[in-house]
Amino acid sequence: MTSKVFWGINSLRSSPEVVGNPTLILIGDSWFWYPFNNLASELAAQLNGEHKLLVLGNNGAEAQDWNKKYRNEIGLAFEWYASTASALLLSGGGNDIAGPEDFDPIIEDDCSKAREVSQCYSPGQPEAILSNVKTAYQVVIGKFRKYNAAAPVICHNYEKAWPTGKGLFGPADWLKVPMDDGKVPKGLRHDLFVDLIDRLYEKQRELAKPSAGLGKIIPLQTAGTLPDKEDIWANELHLKPEAFDKMVKLAWLPALKKIGIS
Repeated sequence: MTSKVFWGINSLRSSPEVVGNPTLILIGDSWFWYPFNNLASELAAQLNGEHKLLVLGNNGAEAQDWNKKYRNEIGLAFEWYASTASALLLSGGGNDIAGPEDFDPIIEDDCSKAREVSQCYSPGQPEAILSNVKTAYQVVIGKFRKYNAAAPVICHNYEKAWPTGKGLFGPADWLKVPMDDGKVPKGLRHDLFVDLIDRLYEKQRELAKPSAGLGKIIPLQTAGTLPDKEDIWANELHLKPEAFDKMVKLAWLPALKKIGIS
């Protein structure tokens, strides 16, 4: 038996041979959608059973897009499939803090004199942007809970990326370019991104507290799962295929197994 990935609700609805509803609903960005390898494809390949994975969102999606750009598709998917899903998987926040439009406001215009990461942040940042990301999580999880009060929600905080400027088919402006613009000292650049995803994980942990009222939330601290080296990265924001493979084996499969999915 093999698991199958359906990229978007139309892909699933246009497959008349499919029997049964999706086991897993995934909402997110390129870590679920990246064309050369991604977490969704690796999960489908490595899960033992015959699972159906419905993936929503797209490359470049921000967490804040879940309740705007992708609101209708997610709403329909929840209405039709959430009640029978075994888990909801979320990958969001990375694009909210990458690229000049999002990254520039996070850091000062001139960080050249900074000696530690905290000195690079603009007033009120990164708390402001990460609070918006947390709200996006709260809203989409709340919508899921209207149909499914029990299924766990699993999220992650990526991995410790290196601002190299390397993109998909050439240069990218995700991390290095805005750090160049902000004159972030080279010795702080990797640590700055690591600090951001550590803070993202803390926001995810807040969502998992009983007081949040969102049910069972499982935040995976995936950052630090793999060796902290540049050579595991295909570009600034995406792992090489073998690294995605290891990430699923070491972080995602154990988490899914604990909730009875294998």
